[in-house]
Amino acid sequence: MGNKFSASLLRGWLLSYLRSQSSRRSANQGFALPLALGLGFVMVILGMSTMMIAQSDRISAFNRKESGASLAVSEGGMARMLSQMTQPNNRILLTRNYDTVNLKTGTTYLGPDGILNSGDEEATAVDEWTGYTGSTSSPCEDTSTTITPSITTSGAMSSGGQYQLKAYRYNPTEQTGTLFIEGQHGERVSYVLSTLSIQSEVENFPGVLAMQGAFIRGRTLIGQHANLYYDPAWSADSSLTDKSAPIDSDRSAYLNAIYSTSTDGPGEDLISGNIVGCQITQTLSVDLPAEVTSLGTVAGSTTLTAANSPYHIETLALDGTDVVTVDTTDGPVYLYVTDSFELRGNAQLRNIRSDGQAPRVGDLRIIVHNASAVTPAIELYDQSCIDTAFVYNKINDLHLQGTGDGCPSSGNTNFDGVAWVEDVVSSININPHTRMVPSEDDDIITTNGSTSGIRVPNDVSSLADVVSGIGITPKNKFGYVKSWQRVRL
Repeated sequence: MGNKFSASLLRGWLLSYLRSQSSRRSANQGFALPLALGLGFVMVILGMSTMMIAQSDRISAFNRKESGASLAVSEGGMARMLSQMTQPNNRILLTRNYDTVNLKTGTTYLGPDGILNSGDEEATAVDEWTGYTGSTSSPCEDTSTTITPSITTSGAMSSGGQYQLKAYRYNPTEQTGTLFIEGQHGERVSYVLSTLSIQSEVENFPGVLAMQGAFIRGRTLIGQHANLYYDPAWSADSSLTDKSAPIDSDRSAYLNAIYSTSTDGPGEDLISGNIVGCQITQTLSVDLPAEVTSLGTVAGSTTLTAANSPYHIETLALDGTDVVTVDTTDGPVYLYVTDSFELRGNAQLRNIRSDGQAPRVGDLRIIVHNASAVTPAIELYDQSCIDTAFVYNKINDLHLQGTGDGCPSSGNTNFDGVAWVEDVVSSININPHTRMVPSEDDDIITTNGSTSGIRVPNDVSSLADVVSGIGITPKNKFGYVKSWQRVRL
């Protein structure tokens, strides 16, 4: 527009000037040559202006074409990646991360939060895809088959452009996956970011995992995922290395293996899920993070939030009506306990949300950390309750010593959540089912006849990120595309 206006102005001025000169000299002879030269000059200027305008329009059109072509390549690459990730053998990658390094910044593109340029990008590339294989079932089942992903992270389009996956990040809190694709056509580069809703399920999810033995003695284990895993070598019958459902003919043998027959106390089968005899190899970390909020001893009511997580608690000792409220509205909260963990009376450790949403079991994670010489067991007495939490105690026990229902949910329970511990123990064992190392549990009281136990939540999807740490591969799929947008670096 500017070039056209300038050329028109110049042309008008020259024509006006030449007319005035022509009128002044009309009475004189010999001005034909200057007039012709002036008109020729005007024509040259007009021609050059026209060429400049045409060239500018040509460049603009070319740039628009290249930009549109590179965007088409990016979106085509995104479509190809989504198509690949719907394939059964590639779905296991939906809960794993891939994030390359941006050579201009020296950091990854997305970082753990899956948000571009948010500040949490890392200095080294993250690749949990290459070389990863999974299984269709738990390691206890002979029918399990190995799943090997086969995915291409770059390719050429028919238009001549190239696309490349720069990053994929899984967010277990939001249960989303974020894909970041670069497309290039000629010299033009475009980027597309897409966020997916991820659904993750585990067949026979281990709601209660005893990495060694389970000594249940008639305690209640209820819920859709109340499957009990234990190591047969630490049981009353080491020959049982399969799984048994409540209706199976070998159920009584498995109940005997976990010390839960009439010989051991209550004779009823109060386990609603499968009993699985299997040695689990776990790789989850219990290391104390470098930066924590140290609370020392917690012996009374308090409120903890995600803003100051993770927390380090040396001694957790609640009694009476003490309530530790953990608000996970703004994100997960991690509690690392090192020296003592004990709830008595009607004390509660509760996971709550203030936004009207139901709390999720994976948003409150309690990790017993072996900082001291003796790692504490988790002791639950009386009508106490741990409400909606994931407990991980790699080298010590969960002691169920409650004498009645303490949790607000329906059912007779003192623990609502998922427990992965060394042993699950009800009370001192009675002959002939005695502990192999009874001195380890000298502080366990006898609670014959008590059945209050564990309820496993129906929604355990918020723990999809940890099941691979015990050798189980979840079945993943993405539900729908939550967002699809062009972005700039």
